[in-house]
Amino acid sequence: MATVTFDGIWKRFPDGTEAVKELNLNIDDGEFVILVGPSGCGKSTALRMVAGLEDISEGKMLIGDQVVNHLTPKERDIAMVFQSYALYPHMSVAENMGFALKLAKIPKDEIERRVNEAADILGLTEFLHRKPKALSGGQRQRVAMGRAIVRNPMAFLMDEPLSNLDAKLRVQMRAEIAQLQQRLGVTTLYVTHDQVEAMTMGDRVAVLKLGELQQVDAPQQLYDNPRNLFVAGFIGSPSMNIAEGHLERGDDGPHVQVGSFNIRLPDAAFERYPRLSEYFGHRLAVGMRPEHFIREVDELSEDMRFRAEVRLVEALGSEMLMHFKTDSRPVISEDIKSALDDEDAFAELERTASEGQDFTGRFDPSNPPKPGDTVELGFRADQMHFFDYDSGHALREVRD
Repeated sequence: MATVTFDGIWKRFPDGTEAVKELNLNIDDGEFVILVGPSGCGKSTALRMVAGLEDISEGKMLIGDQVVNHLTPKERDIAMVFQSYALYPHMSVAENMGFALKLAKIPKDEIERRVNEAADILGLTEFLHRKPKALSGGQRQRVAMGRAIVRNPMAFLMDEPLSNLDAKLRVQMRAEIAQLQQRLGVTTLYVTHDQVEAMTMGDRVAVLKLGELQQVDAPQQLYDNPRNLFVAGFIGSPSMNIAEGHLERGDDGPHVQVGSFNIRLPDAAFERYPRLSEYFGHRLAVGMRPEHFIREVDELSEDMRFRAEVRLVEALGSEMLMHFKTDSRPVISEDIKSALDDEDAFAELERTASEGQDFTGRFDPSNPPKPGDTVELGFRADQMHFFDYDSGHALREVRD
């Protein structure tokens, strides 16, 4: 096992496209790190540079203490798991798992020992003599994992390995992969565009946008303390509600105005975002997580409530998602465009900006309202997020 280090890594393609821009990231020995971001953010390119499948334009790539920029993939002692499985259809499961060892001229009895050991770990022992066509998608993915495990590599590299599986199997397999990584303790770099996958699997998550590292943190820290508007909008499902706001001084203390909502801010908001006090009288971006809306408003003062029209209710069994109409103005910026990862959705946001936007709240499923109902809601103002409207930076003390 070993560390993996990106030291000022750049990737420039012949047409001038900069896919990865000065990436600095250190993955500790035995750590499970997720690279996540929208399509075209450079995450797969970064992974392929570790594997030696893409040339490095600038910077140093280290595996352990060794600079590997000019080593072939074979010389790097890493194992890669692809989304396509890449299994040989004419070989049995055992032959597929042991093929790389056979090429490396490992003794036959050692190959058999490693294959049997990996098959036992992955629950594949009874399938060792089957061909890939006789396996389910999840079993084929396990075979691809087994092929990596038998090599005893310095590091695992996984490129969206679950994207070809159906939703239920993806949930099962991501738990299995996380448990397997913990059991083996092998340094792992895992690429996905699915931020739910990222949040549930890794020790740390590195978020990329247009080739640049935006933030790397433990999943919960990333969710609770996004560094900028892009991370705030991209991480979370449903995503954070983000709107234009104005910070004003009132007779009873500071208020943030979001459309016609006027919510008094407690001291805790200024403790979480120390630079917020610089924005009185100025426009800023305000973020609200769905779970921090409140339906039980009887104990809230009038200046902590607002009324809204229900547009859609999604009953999910353990919870309810309520989509409601607001007259707030959406934030129109490159950060939001990248976080949406959908050109059409962003164009619609721009087109309808003057008409307001819908918010999403997450609630207990009891007593669901109906579309068209008017509901009275509150919000945990101590949990609001605040960002500079133009730069997108969170209004904390650190500016980077």
